[in-house]
Amino acid sequence: MAYQTFRVEITRDETRDGEPVKIEVTAYIDRMPETNEATIGRLSRARRGVWNSRLQYTGDFDTLGEALEAITAAYPEADRIGCYEYTVDDEFAREVAPLVRSGKNWMPVA
Repeated sequence: MAYQTFRVEITRDETRDGEPVKIEVTAYIDRMPETNEATIGRLSRARRGVWNSRLQYTGDFDTLGEALEAITAAYPEADRIGCYEYTVDDEFAREVAPLVRSGKNWMPVA
């Protein structure tokens, strides 16, 4: 049985004024995320005691579409999302093509 979870993590470099947030989505394929502090189905403020203080918001989603909708609602100015895959066979998450906004749609960079 295959399953997947899409974890969204939104961070901000607090050492640089005016820098935009960094948004990343990791697809956990046939494995569960190591931590379970993220809310399911929505973005919520990360707890300070658990996460690095740079992590602002986090959430787990069943589909990539749900994750992208939440990101777009929270950060309508976002234009790039870093993407990773983390399968049961991987020791670490693998970086894959990022998504860039094209109008209202998100497209992978070729």
